[in-house]
Order: sequence, then C-alpha cells, then structure tokens
Amino acid sequence: MPRRFLLLLGLVAILAFQKTEAQNVVFDTVGNAIMTADTVVTNSKPAKKTKEKKPHSPTKATIMSACLPGLGQIYNGKWWKVPIVYAGLGGLGYLAYSNYYQYKSYLHAYEFKTGDLPDGVTLTEYETELANRYADSQLQTYKESYRRDFELYTIITVAWYGLNIIDACVDGHLYTYDISDDLSFSIDPFLRPAEMPVKMPQYAQVGLSFQLNF
Repeated sequence: MPRRFLLLLGLVAILAFQKTEAQNVVFDTVGNAIMTADTVVTNSKPAKKTKEKKPHSPTKATIMSACLPGLGQIYNGKWWKVPIVYAGLGGLGYLAYSNYYQYKSYLHAYEFKTGDLPDGVTLTEYETELANRYADSQLQTYKESYRRDFELYTIITVAWYGLNIIDACVDGHLYTYDISDDLSFSIDPFLRPAEMPVKMPQYAQVGLSFQLNF
C-alpha cells in the first residue's frame, strides 16, 4: 500500500512538471517548439530608417531661377508659372532683336548715304531699298528711334528676368506659410458712448468697424 501511494505521488509530480514545461514552450504555426519562456528571440526585421525631408530652401529656389529661368518656380511647385516666364522672355527678346535689326539696317543705309559706310560692309537688298527711299535726315530719325526701342526692350527683358528671380525667392519663403481657410472681411457699425462723468458736453462716437481675418 505505501509503495502504491508513493508510485502514484511520483506519477502526479511528473505530470505536473511536464505541464509546467509545456506552458513555457512557444510553438510555431506547424506545432514545432521554437523557444521557451526564458529564451528571447527576435524574428522581426529592423525598421527601415525613413529619410528626413530636407527643409524647403528659398536660397536654392533663387539660385535655380537665376541659373535657368523657371527652374526655381518648378522647385517651389508653381509649374504654371513656367510658361508665363518664358512667354515674357521670348516676347520681349523678340522685340529687342527686331528693333536691333531695324536699327542696324537704318544705320547702314544712313552711313551709305553719308559716305561713312565702313570698309567690308555690304548693304543688303533691304538696306539698299531704305537708302534709296529715305533722305539722310529721315534715316537718322528712324535709326535713333529703333535704337531707343532696342535699349528699352533690352532693359524690360532684363527686368523680367530679375522678376523671375524675385518671384522664385518670394514663393520659396511662402512655401511653408500656413494660409488659413478663414479669410474674411467684415464691416460692422461702431457706437462708443460718452464717458462719464464729464466736465464739458461730450457726445457718443459713431462709426464703422473694419475686421480682416486671415
């Protein structure tokens, strides 16, 4: 009897120990034990490092537009401004070149009429026609007029190029500027009562109150 009792007690102890060990084992999806509770295994892949986005640089936008007109506008995300930039440069450049061409044509015709045409310079058919059509004074007047227009359009073209740089710089500074959706303008009547007590007659102030939200 004591022997059976001890045998039964040992069997219960063995079963209890195995149950405890089974609770400390972690099984994979197919039922294979891969670790115990005392073992630390890291199967997860290391997190990928996300590249920090570089801050928007107004200086970079300015330099880009100075090197190539419209490039700073692209960097600022204002693609629609690029055709405007090149339309202005193309139109003004054409006007400057056209007036320069007319100026040189009238200049050669004038020099031919006055006998001051440099050696090696040959009149074109158009310049010969001008020399035969106009007098010396007329040729000089037209020549000076086209020269002034050429200089004017050249200055405007340079100014347009500079405006392209300024626009890229301003947009670069406003790139991260938060423009609120609450943009409103209101006008309300204003009434300010007279302050009391008073030593001399005073009157209430009536007017309009202007409020701008942005």
